[in-house]
Amino acid sequence: EAVFTPAGHGSRIVRRGSNVGHLYEQLGSLRGEHKRMEPLMVTLTEASEVFPLFQHAGTEFLHMLEGVMVYSHGESRYEMHPGDSLQFDGEGPHGPAELLELPIRFLTITAFGAVEAP
Repeated sequence: EAVFTPAGHGSRIVRRGSNVGHLYEQLGSLRGEHKRMEPLMVTLTEASEVFPLFQHAGTEFLHMLEGVMVYSHGESRYEMHPGDSLQFDGEGPHGPAELLELPIRFLTITAFGAVEAP
C-alpha cells in the first residue's frame, strides 16, 4: 500500500485547535496494520491563537519550516526557528506556547507502536 499526496493537496482535517485558526493538512495515511505514523503540515496565521496543550500516545517529531514560535513540552520551552527540530514523547503535555513571527508552518510526524491485527 502507498499513499501519494501532491503538493498542496493534503486532506484538511479538523483537530483540537482548528476552531482557533490552526490549519492541519494530512500528508499521508495508511490503514490497518500499516498505520504506524501520522504526518501533518500545520499552519498558524494571524487568525491563530495559542491553544491548550495536547497529549496523545506515540512519539512526535516536529520540524519548523517558516515563522518563529515557542513550543512547550512538559516543563520545557523551546524557541523554534526555520530548520529547528524537536522530538518528544506525545504523552507529555505539549503545544505552541507563543506565536512570535507569523505565519508559522511546521511538519509534525507522530509515530505509533506496532498496531496489532484484529
